[in-house]
Amino acid sequence: MKISAVILAGGLATRMGEVCQETPKAMLHFAGYPFLHYLVSWLVRLGLNEILISTGKLSDKIESVFATDFWSSRGVKVVKEDSPIGTGGATRFACQNCSNEDVFLCNGDTVVSLNLFRLYEIHKVLDTPVTAVLTLSKEVPNQGAVSVENGIVTEFREGEEAREPIDGDSHFRGSSTGCYFLKRSLVLSIFPSGISSLEREVLPNLVSAKMVGAVNNGFGFFLDYGIPQRYEILKNNLWILKRIYGEPITGGNRNEQD
Repeated sequence: MKISAVILAGGLATRMGEVCQETPKAMLHFAGYPFLHYLVSWLVRLGLNEILISTGKLSDKIESVFATDFWSSRGVKVVKEDSPIGTGGATRFACQNCSNEDVFLCNGDTVVSLNLFRLYEIHKVLDTPVTAVLTLSKEVPNQGAVSVENGIVTEFREGEEAREPIDGDSHFRGSSTGCYFLKRSLVLSIFPSGISSLEREVLPNLVSAKMVGAVNNGFGFFLDYGIPQRYEILKNNLWILKRIYGEPITGGNRNEQD
């Protein structure tokens, strides 16, 4: 299917302390495999013909596993930022390297249960440059940050007081999962060049122009393991990864299980 997936895996992981001094968050191991291996395997099985892993610090750890003929033959590429450019800059940079107009963006440290193709069809109907995938779960940072009216985001708040989610038809309020559907050409034309934050700078500006849509992913499982406490939760519940993503595709570089 002609959708490019972009996985943001270039964060500095400052909140994770020593555990990520030598290992990117996306490459932390669960049951013998890096998280990224589960996520990439799932995207490959869905039939996406291009999967880009956007890296920065400690990129060599990711390249040693995924910049191989084994993964290249399955549409996987690693693209490295020369210097930190924030999530907005990384999104634009990765889209420059995509060959498809439709892009699915996700984070390399977040577990999300979703039906990608069902949500993609809603994105196509909305026909917005950016469509956010929202969760109604209360077990999330920044709870209730995003308000939606008739499929269009009317408010996108970051770092403010939590609010109760609202589940409705024409109006609902939820939280970002960090997953988005994008139109590549519009990202390249409207996202700023250089350093920027996707959710603190780029999206609030686009929301003001009514250019961001949203799809409701309901109460599906969501866990950002980017802090030690949530990392421990995932380590103690390894079945979650296999339930959501299936078994990792095996083969290629044996470093994947070191």
